[in-house]
Amino acid sequence: MHLDAYLVHIDYLTAEWRQLMSENGFDAAVVYAGENQTYYGDDQEPPFHAYGHFLRWVPENDCEHAVLTVNLVDKPVLLWYAPSDYWYLPSEAPEFCNESFMVQTFADLSELQRTLRVFLRSQANVAHIGKPSSSGEQIRQTESNQKLVRQLDYRRAFKTEFELRCTEDATNRGVSGHHAAARAFANGESEYQIHLAFLHASSQHEAELPYPSIVAMNTHAATLHYQKYDRKPASEIYSLLIDAGAKAHCYHSDITRTYAAKGNDEFAGLIGDVDQAQQATIEEIAVGKSYLDLHEVVNQKIAEILTNHQFLNCSASAAYESELVDAFFPHGLGHLLGLQTHDVGGRIVGENGHEVPPHNRYESLRLMRVIEANMVFTIEPGIYFIPSLLAKWQGHPDVNWGKVDQFMKYGGVRVEDNVFVSPAGPINLTRRAFSAVSAGV
Repeated sequence: MHLDAYLVHIDYLTAEWRQLMSENGFDAAVVYAGENQTYYGDDQEPPFHAYGHFLRWVPENDCEHAVLTVNLVDKPVLLWYAPSDYWYLPSEAPEFCNESFMVQTFADLSELQRTLRVFLRSQANVAHIGKPSSSGEQIRQTESNQKLVRQLDYRRAFKTEFELRCTEDATNRGVSGHHAAARAFANGESEYQIHLAFLHASSQHEAELPYPSIVAMNTHAATLHYQKYDRKPASEIYSLLIDAGAKAHCYHSDITRTYAAKGNDEFAGLIGDVDQAQQATIEEIAVGKSYLDLHEVVNQKIAEILTNHQFLNCSASAAYESELVDAFFPHGLGHLLGLQTHDVGGRIVGENGHEVPPHNRYESLRLMRVIEANMVFTIEPGIYFIPSLLAKWQGHPDVNWGKVDQFMKYGGVRVEDNVFVSPAGPINLTRRAFSAVSAGV
């Protein structure tokens, strides 16, 4: 825990929230961690994921039913639920909260709710951030409240020093897992065994992952969010695409690498070309540039790779203009990264929280904002051989179908890094972490 940076982070949040609360006519805000839900018709629960705006104040995910109250004058108050329970081990409020908040711990949830109601009655106009517990009062969201949430979503894109350090820690942990996964692949292990190697080296269990790891060999790499792990290796192995991240103090990393079973074949060359295009794109990141422009530039780079490798018979510009390239690169270039893997606010433009609709061509592009200093986002171009998308172009003369058919067995390529936009330019957190591991740091 980076305590000194955390205390500065809380001072920053307090000032930011009070400014926005005042501008929207609120005397106070209540921030809910949330509560878990059982599976339908069951008494079991999925892993609990706390609400991102609560975690920005209190980066501790084992916080179900906790509530933070913030007003314009007083020290924020943290209401923490720690039941006297012998079925599950209750969590205590983190020690790092003691300096920043007035911490009150409750063994009885109804007592926490009564204390919260007293606070609500003491304030004239309260914003509710998140969803109240089902045992609490029902809250009607006003337009002012919704606007405040959008503004807070927008501000989440700008990382404090504490948030950057946590993202770096998460990236370092994820890279350790990727190194182990690459070794397991080189040793001929199965998707399942590679997944276990990643978990062990990144020191995580399943419930702690920021998202389910994608460990896809051969044709499985053509499924963008491939969710199954073969227990046995394929009879013949051609490729591995692993998209796996880690958490540190609730902040996420999101990293993808692709490997060729044979290090000197054309598929390895294709990986190298996608990697080079990705690095060239990162070099073009600059404050004031539109992320959408970066996405369009990458599409053109992908079109050039497809023509250079003779997957297409037309020019790169024709492949881009006809949208043929979209059949090989169907997803967005990347997304904001933070307390969620696909962090909020990617399509919110401007301080007032105006949300824009998806792009008419790039519907899956999650980030439509102008690049600004202190943002963290991913850059993840790819080329895939997806039967359902290519079927729409079946027989088209601009596609070298014989060549495409030869590469179906590889599934696809994706290379993904986490990038911090410093005032001086982009810093590739992922490459820096890989370099440190390779150097034994």
